[in-house]
Amino acid sequence: MRLKIEVRNLGKCGFTLVELLVALAITGIVMSLAGSGLYAMMNANQRSQIETTDRLELEQALAFMTDEIKMSQQVMTNIPSPPTKILGFNPASGSSDIKPILVLKPASNSGLNNPIVYYLADPPNHSVWLGPRVIYRWGPTLLQNGNYSDGDGNEISAITNSSTVEYFNEVVIDRMSDVVAKSNINCDSNYSYAAPSTIRQLGLYACIAPDQKSVKLWMNKQPNPSAKSQSINALVGTRSN
Repeated sequence: MRLKIEVRNLGKCGFTLVELLVALAITGIVMSLAGSGLYAMMNANQRSQIETTDRLELEQALAFMTDEIKMSQQVMTNIPSPPTKILGFNPASGSSDIKPILVLKPASNSGLNNPIVYYLADPPNHSVWLGPRVIYRWGPTLLQNGNYSDGDGNEISAITNSSTVEYFNEVVIDRMSDVVAKSNINCDSNYSYAAPSTIRQLGLYACIAPDQKSVKLWMNKQPNPSAKSQSINALVGTRSN
């Protein structure tokens, strides 16, 4: 008799199969919601990190370009077409759809004879650089002290004028926007447009003052249409003769 009573009491303290199934279902739903929330949070954090990196890359690229504009004598407005007519200009191998945006005339005391060219292009196939567009720089290398090098690590000011200065193609920044709305570009009416077309404004755009001594730059980074567009601009003037 005692044994029967104990069994009944144990049975009253347990769970039925239906109760266990309901508990399992609720647990599954809670875990699914928690997992979805965590996944969304991780995605949002990743997007935020990418956007922060994109912004930092834009700021660094713009700072580099503005420093070189300040070192220059003039920002040229009459860009020859095709681009290969620019004195000595030789675009990066494998690049296509080449559009020079900034052509800088070096300072008279720089020791440089050829201009420095910043241009937009499609990256080569199977390249580590990503599109839609890439900003290239064609020019001499810069030393850590900010002076130009002849290509062999020698400062130009320390070598003879007869020495050859090598120019190289370097990527300034990649994953630039392919198209930018015209409404985003606001230039003074008397400024010249360096880009070949004012209709199709790309990831780098420039408005140049009539005296060719100042330029307003726009840079727009957007790796794909669904990604957030990151834009930056600056007004900078030349300081050298």
